[in-house]
Amino acid sequence: MQQAAELLRRSNKILLSGHSRADGDCLGAQIVLLHAARALGKQAEILLPDPPDGRYGFLKASTPWRVWEGHLPAADLLIVCDCNQLSRLGAMAAPIQTSGMPRIAVDHHVLEPNQGWTALVHDLQASASGTLALRFVEEEFGLHELPLAAYEAAFVALMTDTGWLKYSNAIPEAWEAASRLARRGLDTARLHALIYSQAEAGRPAGIRAALEHLEYLAEGRLALAWVSVEDLERVSGTLEDTDELLDLLRAVGRVEGVGLVTERGDGRVKASFRSKTSLDVHRIAKQLGGGGHVRASGTSFAPGVSIAQAVAQTRSALLQGWSEQRLS
Repeated sequence: MQQAAELLRRSNKILLSGHSRADGDCLGAQIVLLHAARALGKQAEILLPDPPDGRYGFLKASTPWRVWEGHLPAADLLIVCDCNQLSRLGAMAAPIQTSGMPRIAVDHHVLEPNQGWTALVHDLQASASGTLALRFVEEEFGLHELPLAAYEAAFVALMTDTGWLKYSNAIPEAWEAASRLARRGLDTARLHALIYSQAEAGRPAGIRAALEHLEYLAEGRLALAWVSVEDLERVSGTLEDTDELLDLLRAVGRVEGVGLVTERGDGRVKASFRSKTSLDVHRIAKQLGGGGHVRASGTSFAPGVSIAQAVAQTRSALLQGWSEQRLS
């Protein structure tokens, strides 16, 4: 962390970013660092590769961000949050690689090799990148009084990445961090409602459409579901947020691992993976060009891969991962 802190000290104009379709942890880490950089007298802005997960749009009211429009602004330092490989920055990846700009990764995932990071703020044991970012600025810069928006963002990062403290990464330190953040005067019930009680009207129909394609594999130890744009249009459904459906599939008694394949409106196809106790879905997602955590990972397929092809590849990867795990 010291090398990253020295880079930040020497820099005056900071650019912050994170992985495509930023989630609560990705946005949370960026927001914490933006307010910290400004508290240190730096210029700082957030530039996202594409619009974030819509559930977290409320964070923009207190911390604005911009979305990539094809131009990389001049900056002394780039900080990339919750993103273990540059390809996850989408269209921003190539300009960043050629810019020569020093870059720091702030992340709690397994980092992919040969990404050209200048320095790291990295801890695999951290429950969220957002709380790792907060620890970094507190320990290295003594910043213990940031704007309330920074603490709200850190809380959102922690709680969404731990499933509101119910996933396996909700270690004791996560509970302690949640308590410290709540004592900052956060309205935790409001934050929960803003994230989880603002579902669009079409989501129940979207979940139903995906469940029409549910299948069980490996004698019921694996569950796989998928949904196409055509399926969603047929029932006037939407499925931008898949966490509820993934949790439902994983809740089935015998199921250890879950795969969900969804087709987006732009024709791209995504697969999400979850597991309960033993299956390493990071390894499964990595087979398909993605990654993430041991219990929660995902991947996006290359343009032109149809949903039928993606389902077949996902099914094969799940079965292979299950077989390898049983043999190990």
